[in-house]
Formats: sequence, C-alpha cells, structure tokens
Amino acid sequence: MSSLERRVAGKRLKRIDGIGKVTGKHVYASDFALPGMLFGKILRSSEAHARIVRLDVSKAMALPGVRCVLTARDIPQVRFGTAIKDRPVFASDVVRFRGEAVAAVAATSLENAEAAVRAIEIDYKPLTA
Repeated sequence: MSSLERRVAGKRLKRIDGIGKVTGKHVYASDFALPGMLFGKILRSSEAHARIVRLDVSKAMALPGVRCVLTARDIPQVRFGTAIKDRPVFASDVVRFRGEAVAAVAATSLENAEAAVRAIEIDYKPLTA
C-alpha cells in the first residue's frame, strides 16, 4: 500500500469553516442586507395532484413594496432535475405534488413578500392519484 492511498480516506479533515459555524460568527447570506436588495418567497401548492383552474396575482402585485410576481406564464418552459430533467420551474396547468412551486414574489422586505404570497388567489380542481 502506497502512502498516497491513506492521505485522505480514513482521516479526519480540518473544516476551515467549522469554528465560525459553531461560534455563530460565520456570516450567511440571510445575515445581511444591501441597499436595494429584494426578498423572495415562493407560493407552493397545497394540493398533491390538481389542475390549476385560476391563478390571479393582481392583488399581490398591487401591494406596497412588491416589485415582481412570476408564474409559469412569465418564464421559458425550461425543465430541470437531478437524473431526469422533467420538472418545470413553476407548475403551469397541473401540480404534481404538494409543495410544487406555483409562483415567486420579489419584494422590498420579507414581510411584504410573505403578504404578497398570501394575496395570490389560486383555485385547484383536485385530480385522482
């Protein structure tokens, strides 16, 4: 067995970020704000399998601080996935699982973004599994 075989395998590796994480001094993206920064929230499906009958974002767009609301109609239908690229960014006609992304909101504060997500009106027609 050469000396190269055991250089990493079976050895403890020093985590250069470990001290900052356990002491609370590590800075994460959610720990700071920059001028003009927007906050995002995602509206996720409450249904496991359903047809989207109506999706109205007009009330969300009218709220103060809301800069943008995106749905499947607003972006190219690019699909993604780990092994098979079969998932759309946003559900367009049918939601396939509870928690699937339906819309995204960008607002000037986290509170405004959360309020906008709650203001989005969506009606589902449940489908069989």
